[in-house]
Amino acid sequence: MITDENMQSKLIPTLNNMGWMAAAIGDPYTRAFIDYAENASLPVMEVGAAYGVAATSVLNNGGRIIVNDLEPHHLHVLYEQTPEPLRENLQLLCGSCIDGIDLEADSVSAILCARVFHFFDSATIATCLARFQHWLEPGGKLFIVADSIFHGMNQDIYPEFLARKAASHATPGRVSLINNPRLEAQEDKEELLQAMPEYFNFIDIETLSSLFNAAGFIVESTDYFSPEYYYDVSLWDGREGIGMVGVKVNHTQNA
Repeated sequence: MITDENMQSKLIPTLNNMGWMAAAIGDPYTRAFIDYAENASLPVMEVGAAYGVAATSVLNNGGRIIVNDLEPHHLHVLYEQTPEPLRENLQLLCGSCIDGIDLEADSVSAILCARVFHFFDSATIATCLARFQHWLEPGGKLFIVADSIFHGMNQDIYPEFLARKAASHATPGRVSLINNPRLEAQEDKEELLQAMPEYFNFIDIETLSSLFNAAGFIVESTDYFSPEYYYDVSLWDGREGIGMVGVKVNHTQNA
C-alpha cells in the first residue's frame, strides 16, 4: 500500500515481483499523458498501473480513466485512496494487457503504458501494440515509458547488446540481471532480485520505433531521458529511460 513512509522512497516494490512503481511522476512522457488527458474526448487508459500514480493525477484534473493492472490488490488500494466524488470517473480492469483484458474498438483517447515493456520480448510488445491500436480512437495517442539499453546495469554488457543488434536479433536488449556485475556489488542484491522477474528487455529507440510503425502508429516524439526516480545503481549517462509517443493512423490515412 502507498503510505507516507514509502512515498518518501523513489520506487515502491510491486506485490507481484514485477519490479517497482515510481512513487511520484518522474518523467516527461507520463506528464505529457496527464496533460493530454485533460482535453480528451473519450476516457484514457493506464496499462500496468500498479497503484496508479498517473491515474490519480488524471482523476484530480477531472479526467475519466480506465486503470489496468495484473495485481488486484494494487487496484483495490487505488480505489480506496481515490476520493469518493472522483470514483465515478475511475474504471478498474484487472488482467494481462497481453491477452487477459479487452476494450471496444476506438474507445479511448490515449493510453499510458509506463515501466511495462521492459518485461516483454519484442513479439509480446508487438501483440500489445496491436491491441492498443485497436482500442485507441483514430488519432489517439500512445505514451510508452520503459528502461532503456542505457540503464546503468548494462554498462558492462552493452557490447553484447550491440553484437545482438548487429546480428538482427529480434529482442537485442533481453538480459538476465542474475550475476550482473553492478547488481552483485549492491549490499541489498538479494532483496533487489526478489523484486524482479528473471529477464528484462532493455529497449532502444530504433527497435521500439520499428515496432510502433509495424503496429500502425506514427512516432510523434521519442527520446532517452534520466528518470527522476532512479537510484545511483541505475544511472549511467543520462539516457537510462526511453519514452515514445505514437499517434494511431486514421483509416483514411492508410487508404
